[in-house]
Amino acid sequence: MSTNITYLDRMDKEELVRRFKNGEGKILAKELGYKNYKCFRDTVRANYGLGAKDVIGSQPIETQLPKPEEIHLPEIKITPYKSKFKRYKGDEEIATLHCGDWHMGKVTKSYDEDTAIERIDEIFESTMVIITLHRSMYPIKKLWIVDCGDNVQGENPHQGSKIGSVKMGVRDQLAKLALPAWAKLICRFRQEFEEVEFDGFGGNHGHDMLAPETSRADLNLYDLIKAKIGDKKGITINIHEEFGEVVTQGGWRFFIAHLDGIPSYSGIPYFGIDKALKAWHMQFGGFDFALGGHFHQRHLGDEVSAVLPDFLMCSTLISNDDWALKKLKISSKPSQNIFGIHPRRGITWRYPINVVKEK
Repeated sequence: MSTNITYLDRMDKEELVRRFKNGEGKILAKELGYKNYKCFRDTVRANYGLGAKDVIGSQPIETQLPKPEEIHLPEIKITPYKSKFKRYKGDEEIATLHCGDWHMGKVTKSYDEDTAIERIDEIFESTMVIITLHRSMYPIKKLWIVDCGDNVQGENPHQGSKIGSVKMGVRDQLAKLALPAWAKLICRFRQEFEEVEFDGFGGNHGHDMLAPETSRADLNLYDLIKAKIGDKKGITINIHEEFGEVVTQGGWRFFIAHLDGIPSYSGIPYFGIDKALKAWHMQFGGFDFALGGHFHQRHLGDEVSAVLPDFLMCSTLISNDDWALKKLKISSKPSQNIFGIHPRRGITWRYPINVVKEK
């Protein structure tokens, strides 16, 4: 037997084997007085039958770590839309679905991921009822979808994302909830319209205040949507990195923003919105209409300001929303907005889409 066995005898065998397997071979060689690690390793191999293969961490990394979960989204096939109406009486209009504040991943006593999917299905069904009625009077070939942000809840505990109030982290909120929901909804609409155009803006959830503006979870979501279905014929995905921009649709100028950062006075945000819109109206060279979200309250164009154009604000999908109750002193009514754009009259008809089915 090698004379080096006396060095090994200085330490309990079980302790030595345990530390060797844990990758402390070089430390042990020094502690036991070997001139180098190779001599120590050869002695351990000869006496205890241990080698590099026995050291934790020596295996290929794919055998040590669990493989990440793979998310497979089904391939989407779109059946081209064919108009069922042969004759129309009026001018063609553009239908606009004004969405935002879905907060997928958030959990309340009456809202979770399953409830969110049910309410998104209701958006589609209610929208098509309204569109069918209006198509009996004039053609509606295009759907414009405006997403004002906060599609997912995020992870920031200061925004209500505490343990018990969120289902999963923001990465899963995007990949498992928001992306499949939006891809399905847009493609369902594409089968009912000749063209679907989507304009997405970033909200304040899923974003750290110190992070770059382009790190917002909503922008990540829009990138995923564009990668998934952006190449489908008749679908256009537009991503807006600025906090707000003017978008021209149907010949009319719409200022669109999430509206976070605007203060509320005694729970009422409209004074702050009026002040902000006046400043933005000058800064952006004027606009005809303004669309926003963030406050989880529905507003369908009643006067906010006597000198500014119509302002429309969409609500949320969330029910039993403590944030709105604390911030505005009024609980939100889950809904989204839909309206029509006439080439000469601007916004004509407008409706709320109530996403909670009546029992």
